[in-house]
Amino acid sequence: MHQRRQVLKWLLGTTGALAVGKVWAQRYPSRPITLIVPWSPGGSTDLTARALAPVLEGILKVPVQVVNRTGGAGAVGHGAIAQARPDGYTIGIITLEVVLPPWVAQTKISADMFSPISLLVLNPVAVVVRQDAPWKTIQELIQDIRQNPGKYKASGTAKWGSYDFARLGFLWKLGLKDEALPWVPAQGAAAALQELIAGGVNVAFVAIGEAANLVRSGQARYLAFMTESRFPAFPEIPTLKELGIDWTFASFLMAAAPKFTLPSVIDVLDKAFAQAVQDPEFVRFMQNANLVIRHLDRKASPAFLQERTQAMNRIVQELGLKF
Repeated sequence: MHQRRQVLKWLLGTTGALAVGKVWAQRYPSRPITLIVPWSPGGSTDLTARALAPVLEGILKVPVQVVNRTGGAGAVGHGAIAQARPDGYTIGIITLEVVLPPWVAQTKISADMFSPISLLVLNPVAVVVRQDAPWKTIQELIQDIRQNPGKYKASGTAKWGSYDFARLGFLWKLGLKDEALPWVPAQGAAAALQELIAGGVNVAFVAIGEAANLVRSGQARYLAFMTESRFPAFPEIPTLKELGIDWTFASFLMAAAPKFTLPSVIDVLDKAFAQAVQDPEFVRFMQNANLVIRHLDRKASPAFLQERTQAMNRIVQELGLKF
């Protein structure tokens, strides 16, 4: 008899929880949503979020406020997303950092602290220099680094961040060590590019789209892209692979909520983002910004995170990184 009562109690509790979740989803959203960006204004994460916000507002029928929570090499913003109340009213855009072992070890923030909503963007990386830099080709830059290890500095994001990994892999494929091109940490690509133009660093590793305005305005130049094939908007720029350097790299942007957010709420957000990334105005903005839309839904996004985690672990082992 006691066991039957316990089973009945469990069934009633489960049914009640499902009912509450269903009612919650029917009422969600009923107030403004905060969309956290862990990086500084002007970078690809910020640009994507601000382009998405008005589209999401039209779909969800509530205000969507973009908030930049910078600092701590991206830890402040990612932590704010992970630690928010899991009610769907504070979400954010997470980046490759959450699957990079050194960054995870330092910040104690990992991919399993989030409920993935939708993969939004893949960001292939470019090697960028100032317009007046002495190197006209990537080969000239590489030769100078070999001859003068440690003389030049690079930036793009935080230490152990996604673009730092892009640099480390680049050096690794050249048979060079970390010290050959020292890293200057920055709170995102926009800050790193400002430092490049100001002369504080010599090379930037950032997403292709993040440097596009500076390149088009004549302030900076691309030397090479870390892509499998030439980038359609800049077909004249070579890839590292075609130059014999077997290295490709891309960061990602993924909409995510805190862990334990109700699946019914994630479903509402997933459908909203799926619709938003197809909006003609958003698509046009992303094309003009040279940011690559790559959408995966809530069902496919966790597998993508797992695959990226495994890939980054392999790279760490191959590079022999100590952290």
